[in-house]
Amino acid sequence: MSDAKAVASDIYTDAYYAQQCGGAEFFRVYGPKVVKPSMAYALKRARLAPGMSVLDVGCGRGEILYQARAAGAFAVGADFAQAALRVAASTSQAPVLRCDAKRLPFTEKTFDRIFFLGVLDHLHDWELKDCFSEFKRVLRPGGVVVATTCTNTDYYKNRTYAWRRACSRLLGLREPAPPRSGHDEEMHVNEHSQGGLEGFFRSIDWEADVEPRPNDKYCLNDLYGDHLPEGFPMRVASRWRKAWHAAAFWGPWKRLLAREMFCILTPCS
Repeated sequence: MSDAKAVASDIYTDAYYAQQCGGAEFFRVYGPKVVKPSMAYALKRARLAPGMSVLDVGCGRGEILYQARAAGAFAVGADFAQAALRVAASTSQAPVLRCDAKRLPFTEKTFDRIFFLGVLDHLHDWELKDCFSEFKRVLRPGGVVVATTCTNTDYYKNRTYAWRRACSRLLGLREPAPPRSGHDEEMHVNEHSQGGLEGFFRSIDWEADVEPRPNDKYCLNDLYGDHLPEGFPMRVASRWRKAWHAAAFWGPWKRLLAREMFCILTPCS
């Protein structure tokens, strides 16, 4: 085990889930019925079907549980933050339990899908290794883990920040936010790039389809249709910005320009 300490569960408070946790602006408007873009994409790629058994690890406010039940699946939520479980139980009406993802209280070959959304960044590699050992144990044959990250270190944290700040100053635009906030320091203890994720999963014997994802504003119509729900809390990118982004977001450049990473993960043995 590494000397790196796990993030304490009590840092995840009611206020965090209501105000800071990703998708809070959607939850305030729609509850669990319309979810944030990265979650909507994860649900689309998971291809849930009636009768499936679904586990949401780090279930947060319970939106995935609600959506899984709406798709006809049996859904269970797990989180180690008591504040999350209170909200998730009320939101989804699904069974939820407090547990350590490194020691899941389920029998072997229980689940067809495991969601692990926005959690990779909050756990050290030694913790992730134990989590994925458990995921391998409780997945049914043919099952997959659907995971997302909160950021791409190559784009936002490391390689382009100084360049983007200089361009903003030159053009008189608002400067980008600093690479790491106090919130990041406390909670996001293990942020990733595409190459870092691919190497990590290879090292623990998992097959990883890691997809670089663009800024959500470029994908809204693909996820929600041409007519966004009333009160939608995001603005669709203009046509010229979409055209520019489509030209730039291709080939190897995706690794650098992606805002976050989406993963479909399958145990190799």
